[in-house]
Amino acid sequence: MIINNNSIFSLKFVLIGLIPFLCNCITQQKRINNNDYYFNPKLKEEKVEEIKDLFYRQEIISQDLKSLTFSTRSLILAEPCYNLGSGNPVDIKFDLLRNNPETIQYELIHCDRKWNKSYISSMNAIDGFDVNYIENQNISYGSVEQYINYSFQLPNENTNFLISGNFIIKIYVEGENENPLAVIKFFVSEQISNLKFKIDESSNVEESKYLQAYELECSYNPNNIMDPFSNIYINIQQNHQDFDQQWISGPSFIKENKLVFLPSDSQTFNGGNEFRFFDMSSFRIGSQKIDKIYFNDTTFQILLKEDEKRSYKQYLQYKEMNGRFFIRTYDNDQADFQSEYGWVQFRLPMRKLVNDSIYIYGQISNWAIDDRFLMKYDSLSKSYFNKLILKQGYYNYIYVVKNSQGISTRKIEGSHFETSNEYVVKIYYEDPLNLYDRILCYNLVKSN
Repeated sequence: MIINNNSIFSLKFVLIGLIPFLCNCITQQKRINNNDYYFNPKLKEEKVEEIKDLFYRQEIISQDLKSLTFSTRSLILAEPCYNLGSGNPVDIKFDLLRNNPETIQYELIHCDRKWNKSYISSMNAIDGFDVNYIENQNISYGSVEQYINYSFQLPNENTNFLISGNFIIKIYVEGENENPLAVIKFFVSEQISNLKFKIDESSNVEESKYLQAYELECSYNPNNIMDPFSNIYINIQQNHQDFDQQWISGPSFIKENKLVFLPSDSQTFNGGNEFRFFDMSSFRIGSQKIDKIYFNDTTFQILLKEDEKRSYKQYLQYKEMNGRFFIRTYDNDQADFQSEYGWVQFRLPMRKLVNDSIYIYGQISNWAIDDRFLMKYDSLSKSYFNKLILKQGYYNYIYVVKNSQGISTRKIEGSHFETSNEYVVKIYYEDPLNLYDRILCYNLVKSN
């Protein structure tokens, strides 16, 4: 083969022409590699393991942060959920048990459906600032326990949501974002799908006395959803219980622009029992579940009447709030910053110490299994007990058991089909074009 100068010149020209093409290929390959985690669940899991702080769970970290609540213009007891573009913001309130006000900030973080930090930048998720100051604060007035009441809205004039999905609200003292006071789950829904969620008794005769089964369907727009069999995920929680949630991926079939999910034996929840309650809206007047209220020089002490194990008792229906609490006081005018705090003692008689861990659970524990709500056993009184500092109001709670088999409410509270429960249902769409998990619909459904 003869190589002359002309051949060498031609080869150089070809190589130079290939450079832009090769660079473009490398860029495209990088894009594919970066997005592979989204389409490949195994790679996604590996990616999550590599990055610390990628996964978030809801928790009140500071022992000083109390009485976290959500409300809207229409609902005193609202969900931490905003409907995109609705113009109905969510009010978020909490107290810090401190003598002097702190400069408090919050940060919004977009997450995927499993609460891993998404790869969507804040600029694409939020119109405005993802970090803001909480400017509304009131120092407690006339109360024995000093505290600061903080409140803010989402969205607000500084922050609006551009997209739907899971969001984390991280609350912290200015400059201490690595040491948050609390990490809170928040949802933004598009509400572009209609959901039918029906509660019924289990088809299994033996289980029908204590299980609640469900079936569901939702509307479907083929112009907005690509491949619903692969990209639709439905999350169902009973009474906000993270430890007892269920996932359904893909419909059974599509009929007349509806995604139909046929019932199955796995689509059941323990009916549980109605939440226990007590009312300490007044420290001057007693109530049904309170044994004694007294002042011991520095703090108010509230002794609740003894609870009892309900696993073998007949079902008793009464009105309750499915685990929530409501801040109110009959002793003053402004509940937010004039309510008192008091130490509330819970008592659960048991003949002997059991191997299981028993927790107080509900909104009172921020819907979490938290060691601060762990019951301790007293061998002298043969009772489990715990003391919590709580703000005046009306409270719901139950006892949950944690052991090597998992977490359950049934062992102490029992389970009945007739129990009134709340089911939180979210329809997620794993959008292959925009590369994030959208929430098409968010519904709160009550049984019975």
